[in-house]
Amino acid sequence: MRHHDDSHDDKLNHMKLWDIVVIAGSLGLSLFVCICVGVAMGRFIDVHAGTSPWGLILFSLIGAVSGFWTLYKKALSYQQDEDRHGRHQGK
Repeated sequence: MRHHDDSHDDKLNHMKLWDIVVIAGSLGLSLFVCICVGVAMGRFIDVHAGTSPWGLILFSLIGAVSGFWTLYKKALSYQQDEDRHGRHQGK
């Protein structure tokens, strides 16, 4: 026979898993968008300034660096939120 506490623990574990999925999706989307913006800007500059392929290369790298920087900042933010949340629950 299942106890009420087991059901509550299952719900908490399910919510933690869902939070992880949402955070991972958010981080991946942020990286993807930064790289796509860099590629688009590089292509635009190459077409209008005739600098092919240097604009694409340079702005792709800038997009990747800014994407990883965004990941780093978001990961720190999530970690700080988790630390604060854990302390309030007495963990």
